[in-house]
Amino acid sequence: MHKYNKFFIFENLDKVRKISLGKFWGVDIVITSLVWLGPFLFFALHFVVNLLNLGLSLEQRLSQSLYFTIAVEITTMIHALGHIISGKIVKSPMDELLITALRDVNRYHGDQSQIKNTTHLGRALGGPVMNIIVGVVCIFLASSIPTGFWSNLNASMISVNLFFGIGGFLPIPSVDGVVIWREIKNLISKK
Repeated sequence: MHKYNKFFIFENLDKVRKISLGKFWGVDIVITSLVWLGPFLFFALHFVVNLLNLGLSLEQRLSQSLYFTIAVEITTMIHALGHIISGKIVKSPMDELLITALRDVNRYHGDQSQIKNTTHLGRALGGPVMNIIVGVVCIFLASSIPTGFWSNLNASMISVNLFFGIGGFLPIPSVDGVVIWREIKNLISKK
């Protein structure tokens, strides 16, 4: 166990090897050497939880876990893009996006205590808002997608994006909601 486990980070960020993938829109993109474990962990997690649904065949369990895993990986990228866009909008983008096996970490260098409340709020809102937008768009697309791979993936995209988006507003440590609600409280108390 290490201090990062409480933030749902599988790797010990003080010891794991980090690999730079370059820059995207001015943000350093870095992965850990264990990032490849992510899809396997999400697949296994979904498969085990899906054992509670007794009416599914093994094939259905496996296919649902595959759709879930693909949706999580895409949704994570969408969430990160939302943070990058919102950081650009408030003119204070993250310095580094660290992609770990289970989640991404937005890293900001320098003294963040001097950053305005509205800037912190804007940066934090980007990921959850982007996920909610994508989830809603997928809902509207659902009726126009023929049954099969893409409709199944779209169904997973709806649930995972809405989970990330709505869950992102929860005031749980290391979740965007902590920053969102802290900054809203700070803005209200200043009035």
